[in-house]
Amino acid sequence: MPCQSHSCAGCGKSCCAACGTRQEIRLRRKEAGFLLRFAELPFLPAARFSLRRLDGRGGEGETLAPVFLITPADPLSTVRETAALLDRLAELQLISVSYTEPLSRHNYAEYVNAPAFTEFCAQADGFAVPEIENGSMALTALGQDAIDDLELYVLPREEMP
Repeated sequence: MPCQSHSCAGCGKSCCAACGTRQEIRLRRKEAGFLLRFAELPFLPAARFSLRRLDGRGGEGETLAPVFLITPADPLSTVRETAALLDRLAELQLISVSYTEPLSRHNYAEYVNAPAFTEFCAQADGFAVPEIENGSMALTALGQDAIDDLELYVLPREEMP
């Protein structure tokens, strides 16, 4: 359970980080491995795939985020798994994801040309306009603390995804 969901007995605030009490965060091996990527690169590219409906049917369409391509040839199933992993890291406040601050020197064309985006668009039900929002991911202070602990105690680097 993330610290944010309960009160800290030490200070009464909603997050134990406010009073310095250590917080235990349990990560799956793949989550820990991905988090260690931030030890090497403080910012990683992210994208949001969306299908905006234009056919008058209800709903806003489908969205997949955050998208990170481990390889440009990743199938949609792998991209969905990675998005779920990144979503959990963001929920735990170990990383932040922004679509207002894309990486200025990253070539986002690999996302537009990715087989996963083509496959995502092919799943559209009715008429929809495909869109990609470029963004970035960064490590939070809590994430840096988690990396420090991981590097010391848990996961050797050669097991990173």
